[in-house]
Amino acid sequence: MKTFNKICSSFAIGILAIIASVGIANAGEVTVTYQPFPSGAAFDTNTISSCDAATANSYAGYDFLFWDNQGTIVWTSSVTICPGSGNTVATAWYLPTGGNGPCPPAGCSLTTWAFSIDRNLVIGPFAGAGTPIALVTPNSPVAWTGAPSTSVLTNQAESVSAQSALAFSPYKAEPFRWWQQLPVSGETPIGIVYDAAQNTVSDTYAIAFYGPDPCQTLRNELASCLAGDGEGGKLNCAPFGKALQACEVEYREIQ
Repeated sequence: MKTFNKICSSFAIGILAIIASVGIANAGEVTVTYQPFPSGAAFDTNTISSCDAATANSYAGYDFLFWDNQGTIVWTSSVTICPGSGNTVATAWYLPTGGNGPCPPAGCSLTTWAFSIDRNLVIGPFAGAGTPIALVTPNSPVAWTGAPSTSVLTNQAESVSAQSALAFSPYKAEPFRWWQQLPVSGETPIGIVYDAAQNTVSDTYAIAFYGPDPCQTLRNELASCLAGDGEGGKLNCAPFGKALQACEVEYREIQ
């Protein structure tokens, strides 16, 4: 009997060891990168396999912009990065300092960029994505020469409308999420139109963010509830509506 118990005990320990090793094998890692915006060699990179409180390092000649923490944009310099079941990435993006000098003879201009939130990369003509700009008004005299141009002269105030969706090989088109002016001095007003002020200071940028709608599941649940789908038929849909509204505020879809 004692021998049998020892065998059972050894077997159980072996099973637990296998389960533990499988868990370790399946544990994901996060590659953390410190990267100049919009391009350039990374300043530094490291890999974490457990939750870590990370703070954006300082680099001479650059200002911290934002974190893309595994598909979530974070504007504070400190974030908590936790690995999931698969390998992911988190990047602290930095903008070169300086500029803000006198405008060239042609006039001041606004430079635009497109950024994929879920892919964590700058996209644009060089990535086969074209320009994030769809329309500029009044654009008379001509301030934007049309695609693939990503800059707009601001000798007068111009309203810059983003593409509603942007495709970049090899990925499918992603919907527009919001504009953000750089350097960051607060959240840019929501909406597909960015209002560029007259004589925009040199080296002012506006990023058009693209990516999946994080509120789409809640939107589908609310639509299903209102349609009376499900076993209980039409129910009180207010909780879905409140949850959707909170999500839309959090992700800058409404104010």
